This record gives sequence, structure tokens and C-alpha cells, in this order.
Amino acid sequence: MSEFRPHPWLRNPHLQTVLGAFLPGKFCPPPQRRLRVELGDGDALLLHENRPRHWQPGQPMTLLVHGLTGCHASTHISRMAESLLALGVRTFRIDLRGAGAGLALARQTYHAGRSHDLRCAIRVMHAESPTSPIWIIAVSLGANMALKLAAEAATDPLPGLQRVAVINPPIDLARCAQLIMLPKNRLYERRFTRDLVRDALRRQRLFPDLPPVNFPRDLTLIGFDDLYTAPRNGFRDAADYYRRASSFPLLGQIKLPTLMVTARDDPFIAIEPFEELKCPPNLILEIQPFGGHVGFVSWEGGIVRWAERRVVHWLVAQ
Repeated sequence: MSEFRPHPWLRNPHLQTVLGAFLPGKFCPPPQRRLRVELGDGDALLLHENRPRHWQPGQPMTLLVHGLTGCHASTHISRMAESLLALGVRTFRIDLRGAGAGLALARQTYHAGRSHDLRCAIRVMHAESPTSPIWIIAVSLGANMALKLAAEAATDPLPGLQRVAVINPPIDLARCAQLIMLPKNRLYERRFTRDLVRDALRRQRLFPDLPPVNFPRDLTLIGFDDLYTAPRNGFRDAADYYRRASSFPLLGQIKLPTLMVTARDDPFIAIEPFEELKCPPNLILEIQPFGGHVGFVSWEGGIVRWAERRVVHWLVAQ
């Protein structure tokens, strides 16, 4: 496919980011089935399945993974699931640990390094159809998890997993955290932090025996990770979490066919790690000049979601 070319009126990265998330589109129908995935530590997560009418065992299945504060119903995820269904691919949209409809199933939270949770989901999918190839599509924070899993699969393979495609992954969490702290990105940071605090308070009500946390009014995203994400998940602090959960140091190990799509003008995903990356033969990196954060909205007689179309077509065409 040719490179992404936005309409001249749609070149602003913040406009791309907002339109990508909120502009209407054709979404996936409600799930036909929910599967509970046990995670081995008492927590569980949910998979939301849609199966094409004529799908048969042995045909492809895809796991779709959302980003920070998202869920299986996130707009990007739902649109790509609908596209895959139209192409005859069975889809499983995940609610990561403690996200979306799975909030009451997990005392712990998802984070950028929980590749083991995706591994558990893939195992459940493989058991559903052991002869089917399994693909992963992931966006933003979920994309870092998927890349980490792809790298780990080089030494600890997963039956059925064949391809991975990701959009705007934060492969260096520390540099991304510093970028979102800039004044120009304050609205994004406030939105993420507000939603994270909201979910943490809901979790506290569901599990009142968890240690209570008082969140200051002026909390930043790094402050939230210092106060909540890191200690709740076995990290020393936010810096330790960012270092240990980032996929960047592992990407050279990837042996699975993998596609990474990102935008140079993404407001809060640092571009420098991609420029420094030495890609192994099976890892394709596409850096587009424009697109914002999981935006890539263009106009070709109608609204086109370039990156979403790109990853779907790449998977199906392999």
C-alpha cells in the first residue's frame, strides 16, 4: 500500500488523534460469546468473540488488543474487528485484566508489560481451534504488550501464533511518559489520568480489602504510575516499571512476521526509539510522516482509516 496521505485539512496531529478516536465508523456487531480466561493468580479477563457465518476450523483467528483506558469496545478495535469479520476471520476482542466488562474479575491491573496475559488468551483461542493460525492486532499500550509477547515467543513459542501487527506502540515507555508531560499534551494526560483514577476507585469498591490509595487532585500520569501502577504490580517505582515493561530492548529477538506502523507526528509516542531500532528480518517498521496517535484518517470519496486498513490487509495478504 502507498504511504498515508492525509487531506490537507487533516494534517494536524491532534486533529488526527481526536478524529481517529471519535469520528463515526462501521463497528463490529455485539459479541456472540464471552470467554473467561483464567490467569493463574486468581484473576481473569474476558474475550469477546465474533464468528463469521461460514467460518470453519483451520481458518484464521485474530486477537485484538486495546490501549490505555480502552476496552473491547474501543472504536479502533471495533472497526478492525468488523473489517476482519467481513473477510471471514474469526475475531476475539480482549478486555485486558481489570478493563471494561472484566473490571470485577481482577484484583490486579493490566499494564504495558503483561505479555503473560496475552499468552493466556492465545492459549484459550488455540484450544478453540488447534489447527487455526492466530494473528494479533494491537494498538497503543496493548501494542507494546503484543511486541513483548512476540519477542518472548522466540524462546517460548505459542502454538498457533503466526503474525503480529501493531499501531503506534510506546516501545520506550520512559520517553513516552516524558513526552506526554509536555504542556501541549496536557489534555491527553489529564484524560488518561482521570480515567485511570476512576477505574482504580471502582476496583477499590469491588475489592474493599485492597490497600486504599488517596489520589491527589493534581496527579500526573507518571505520578499515577508511581503511586498505583508500580507498587500494585511489583515494580519499585514508575521508572522501574517503564524500564522493565518496555518492548524496545527485546525487539531484535522477534522471529514472527511482525508489522509496526507509527507516525512521526504522534503527540505522545516518542519517535526516536524507532529511528534507533535495528529491525530483525521479520520485523517491518513503517514510519509515516503524519497520522497522530492511532489516527491516520484520510478522505478518498469517504472516510478512510489508513492504518487500520493497512494492518488488516497485511495480515490477510500474507
